[in-house]
Amino acid sequence: MDYKILIVEDEPLLSAALRTKVETLRPEWNVEEELRTVADTVDWIKSNPGPALIFMDIQLADGVCFSIFEQVDVTNKGIIFTTAYDEYAIEAFDVNSIAYLLKPIKTDALKQVFQKVDKVIEIMNQQFNLAPSIDYSKLAEEVSNLQNKYRKRMMVSRGDGYKQVPVDEIAFFSVDEKLTQATTFKQKEYIVDVTLGDLEKELNPEVFFRVNRQFIINIDAIEKVEHYFGSKLFIKLLPNLNPARKVIVSRDKASQVKQWLNQ
Repeated sequence: MDYKILIVEDEPLLSAALRTKVETLRPEWNVEEELRTVADTVDWIKSNPGPALIFMDIQLADGVCFSIFEQVDVTNKGIIFTTAYDEYAIEAFDVNSIAYLLKPIKTDALKQVFQKVDKVIEIMNQQFNLAPSIDYSKLAEEVSNLQNKYRKRMMVSRGDGYKQVPVDEIAFFSVDEKLTQATTFKQKEYIVDVTLGDLEKELNPEVFFRVNRQFIINIDAIEKVEHYFGSKLFIKLLPNLNPARKVIVSRDKASQVKQWLNQ
């Protein structure tokens, strides 16, 4: 690989975390720079006219990244957008985009993007060689098809049968004695035939987060988060929600939960 790797992210901790993931999954890649602003990115691209693969946050400290493309030519740059905002997706694909990652970026999602990069490497090479224009609408469609299709409903046990419950009505999932239970915002409880591990992969990570081994919480179910013993966190749910056990976040996972809540 003979092109440079750049990370454009205005939050240093997220930038460092992404760099670590990239270099762990692709040790042959060398991340040359981490930038924070539109202005610095424009200057970098002007100083590095050759091919580059750029991981780019959409909302930067001094503006939205799309203004970069109005100031410099990026036709020989491969862009992987990273953002917490779904509404930017279509606009992102209209520019020079290879893929689109939702924050917080998970290793599995990054692996999927790299698989996509591998599949379109021939297109990327054409792009870097200034070949005729690429059909980015088709590329966007291919990327979209690879995006996670998050679960929208659950099949839950009810008496001697089953019923469907929309996922957005579920406040939290919990496990007790190997049984997974879904509790709705209306305090209805259902047994579901899915493990928390599988749910973690199937639910929208912007809405649901596995805060510990026993709970996956809907962000709208949280009233507040309090400090707890040993640098842990205590998640206090809405007053009408009363799980059988306290929702405690370990010290090791506390920073991830804070990042999720702060996106």
